[in-house]
Amino acid sequence: MPGELFSLSSIRSEAAARQVCEIWGCELSSSCQKFTFEVEDDHLAHFLGLWTICLGDTEDEIHVIAVENEHTRGQPVTIATLQPSLLPMINIHGLEVAPPVTFLLTSGSGPVYISGQHVTLDDNLYFSEEEDCQLSFL
Repeated sequence: MPGELFSLSSIRSEAAARQVCEIWGCELSSSCQKFTFEVEDDHLAHFLGLWTICLGDTEDEIHVIAVENEHTRGQPVTIATLQPSLLPMINIHGLEVAPPVTFLLTSGSGPVYISGQHVTLDDNLYFSEEEDCQLSFL
């Protein structure tokens, strides 16, 4: 459904709930031009690592995708400009944002699909020296 969050899977790490990763995605279109990714206030560290932005079956028009959060001070920041005949998909692996973050379709009719990984970390758990060494090589 347009603008609806979907979670494809949840993977628990070997480190017993120190890190939880969920595959995440949303769809933007002319009927739903913005989507806000929010998390509950659970005192855990959350971030959203983005993977790809791609166009669905759409007209050959320019699609501009932007993000907005507390750090952009109300000014959307463009993260992708796509056009089906030139660049229908972009890999943005490595771009990480902290929630709450709003994704905006500022130009074009879509559909535009954004995918990534929602990571939750529990910074308060105790790590032994041995575990630190093992985890640092993963």
